[in-house]
Amino acid sequence: MIRRVSALLIAFGASFLLSSCAELDLNSAELTRNTTIELVDWHVVGLWVINSPVAWVRVTNYNNVPLHDITFEYDTYDLNGKFLNKGEYTIEGTVQPHSSKNFAELYVGLVDLYSERLSIKLLRVKEKHH
Repeated sequence: MIRRVSALLIAFGASFLLSSCAELDLNSAELTRNTTIELVDWHVVGLWVINSPVAWVRVTNYNNVPLHDITFEYDTYDLNGKFLNKGEYTIEGTVQPHSSKNFAELYVGLVDLYSERLSIKLLRVKEKHH
């Protein structure tokens, strides 16, 4: 009897945990769909030793909750449009509901010396809990 109850509790706990994870993923995907990111400006710093794009991005939150851990992917290209580098960057900061926020001077990573173009794509966001 105790074994059956234990097995039922374990099964219930596992299904609850899995459904909670799925709910969190759905919530995160919905939050991300209701968020936009825009590359306002950028330049490379490093004097050909360590080359890092410094980006200025604007994040707009159309959700009813504040967001944080805003992660985007960046790609760099040379003058001819040839792909050079890919990376991810997570913004440390919060964007309030139904508002936009600028994030300037983001040193997003290391890139090729000949990087002439930068593109970004929003990957995911998280709800900021108080």
